[in-house]
Amino acid sequence: MVDFQMIAFIMLLTYAAIIDLKTRKIPDHIPVLIILIGLIEMEPMSAVLGLIFVPLPFFIMALLKENSIGGGDIKLMGACGFYLGFQAGYVASVLGLTLAILIHFAYSVIGSKKANESIALAPYLGAGCLIAYFLVK
Repeated sequence: MVDFQMIAFIMLLTYAAIIDLKTRKIPDHIPVLIILIGLIEMEPMSAVLGLIFVPLPFFIMALLKENSIGGGDIKLMGACGFYLGFQAGYVASVLGLTLAILIHFAYSVIGSKKANESIALAPYLGAGCLIAYFLVK
């Protein structure tokens, strides 16, 4: 059964995806709200580890390559790591990035989108989070 917490999580991920597609930015209040709903029934150790370590690869990539990963994506995955926990958060990251790569590659092969154009990651990361929620959590 889907509860209030899950419905709120889905709504926030959907909102983040829509805003990111339109503006290429994720408002700061979205990760804050995800963390707040994550407080409802959290496992403290897994939540804190998820908050710290799930966004770490995104942060490192942003430091290594300018304009590769946005701060909103990093904050979103930190909040999702908190909500989902350490294990599901990492699965969500891998799934979301895999979806982004596959779909972006398909668009570049089939369509006119160039491989070096920036993409909005929130829709893919959000999808990865939802899949991970049902597979792992």
